[in-house]
Amino acid sequence: MNILLLLFYGAIPYVQSNDTLINVQAIWRHGVRDFYYCNWGCDKKNEPDGDAQILTPAGMRQQYVLGKWLRQRYIIDNHLLSPQFNENEIYIESTDYNRTIMSAYSNLQGMYPEGFEIPNVTEDKLLPPNSGSKSPSIGNYALPYKISLIPIHTKEEEQDYALAIYCKTTGQTVQQNKQTELYNTINSANQTQELFKNFNQELGLVGEQQVNDIIELAKWRDTFTCNRYNGDDLPPKLTAKTLFFMDEIALLSFSLRQFQNWEQSKLYSTPYLKQIILNFDNFINGKSKVKYRGSSSHDSTMLGIISGLNLTSAQCQADIYFKKPQSDIFCLTENIEFSSNLIIELYNNTQNGLYVRILYNGEYVPVCSKKGTFCQYDKFKSILSQQFVDYEKECNLNNEIKRPILYKIPIWAILFFVLVLLCTCGIFLLIFRIKQLREPEISESQISS
Repeated sequence: MNILLLLFYGAIPYVQSNDTLINVQAIWRHGVRDFYYCNWGCDKKNEPDGDAQILTPAGMRQQYVLGKWLRQRYIIDNHLLSPQFNENEIYIESTDYNRTIMSAYSNLQGMYPEGFEIPNVTEDKLLPPNSGSKSPSIGNYALPYKISLIPIHTKEEEQDYALAIYCKTTGQTVQQNKQTELYNTINSANQTQELFKNFNQELGLVGEQQVNDIIELAKWRDTFTCNRYNGDDLPPKLTAKTLFFMDEIALLSFSLRQFQNWEQSKLYSTPYLKQIILNFDNFINGKSKVKYRGSSSHDSTMLGIISGLNLTSAQCQADIYFKKPQSDIFCLTENIEFSSNLIIELYNNTQNGLYVRILYNGEYVPVCSKKGTFCQYDKFKSILSQQFVDYEKECNLNNEIKRPILYKIPIWAILFFVLVLLCTCGIFLLIFRIKQLREPEISESQISS
């Protein structure tokens, strides 16, 4: 028996001493935020407007702890990164939303808990020129509590395809997905209708208030999730059983909404996965020194990528929901909760070359095959490259108007330029006129001679 176990485990590949972690690309969903939908326990007068769903203290703590986990793995254990922030090693990006930017900052406080010390200069060099400025009693660190500030890069949403997955056809996709056979089958299933019935009764919803759509139910579930994380109240008659079934169906409803088939999964995953390959290639070819890239994003971003990596699908989730016999596939069914994270690691083996491994919420998941958690980089790159689509074309972004860069030029500079231009033109005209007047005189003298 022991021999059989030894042979079994010996056949499983593992990271050996001659394997070196050389590059990491991580993406996470932002931490806990305020409620997004004003559907329960919400005053319509105070309904969230714009980017009002900021990160809450619970969300800050989540991301801080995630940052500490990343520090332990990639700074302390694997020595991939320097103990203090090095701008040549790390690049952090975020969508242009308060909650994702705040998540990135919180994450980095856990990853780099100690900031920089001030240089050995006179005190006046550490003060602004304002009269009466005094140096605070915070020791030799630049900021209080050893705070470390690290740059976070953002793009406007309309230009952010990889993280914000900006696409003009998303609304149309959602409407089409609500008309499919798969969507209607799940929405009208006995167990789903039973969930709607219990939910409406427990919340006292009647008439047009009643919920009878799986996507609409997910909006209520989102509110309750925020309340649970932030310590707010839940509906007094909402049972744990109903809440459990709402949790169970949450990811399926999201997949049905926007990532219902393989074509949609390929579309929304293309920008980020293309970026993954480009960043790895640039590092391998010596065009970039960045060893760690962190991306602060949303559940929609994460689900698109996870679906594009074949780690889940609406169909496999539906089969599990209906308890159908499963083929030998890997299928994530738990919702992408706040601070969920996906990490793609690139290793170099001295004998077999480059390979990748993928972590989801700290656990290795299959890559390139149904069960294997190792994949040669060339194979990984080939598989992904074959599923990339023309994102700009499919999302009607080819005719997107590029915003011009406006430079504010002083009026005096414009007037001076015009004056110089006029003077220059005047000089050339004067020279030309003088030449015209002299040419006839020269020709007459030549004729008389």
